[in-house]
Amino acid sequence: MRRKPSRKKRILRDLVWQRARILYEHAVEEARKGSLDYAARLGSLIRELSESTGVRLPRSIKRGLCKNCNIPLIPGLTATYRLRSQGRLSYIVIRCERCGWIHRRPYKRGAGFGEVKGESEEGAPRASRRADRKEGDNKRGARGDR
Repeated sequence: MRRKPSRKKRILRDLVWQRARILYEHAVEEARKGSLDYAARLGSLIRELSESTGVRLPRSIKRGLCKNCNIPLIPGLTATYRLRSQGRLSYIVIRCERCGWIHRRPYKRGAGFGEVKGESEEGAPRASRRADRKEGDNKRGARGDR
C-alpha cells in the first residue's frame, strides 16, 4: 500500500511543478520566436530542477521535451509528428528536427493494451465459441486429417 507523501514533499512537488510549467511555457515561446539555443537551455534547466529535487515531471512536460537536446517539441516547428501502425499496435513517431532523435509512443488501445485474457471484444469466453463451432467449419478439414 502506498503511503501519502509528507506535507513538505507535497509542497516541494507543487513548487517544482509550478516552476517547471513556467519554464516550459517560456521555452515554447522562445522556440516560436526562433531562439532554439535559449529554448534548449530552458529545457535543460527543467530537467536539472527535476533531478536535483527528486521530483518527477508532469507527463505533459516530460513528453514535450526532446530527451536528447531538451528542446520543446512543437509540431511543425521543432518536431515532425507521424502516425504509424504495425499489426494491431498503433503509435506516434515524433522526430526532433534539431537533433534527429526519434520518439515512439503508443496511442491506440489494441492487443496487449488492456484486453482481458480469455475474453473477446464481445465478452464471451473463447472456449464457448470454440465449442459452438462445427467440425466441418475448419478450412483444413476435420481435425483427424492433420
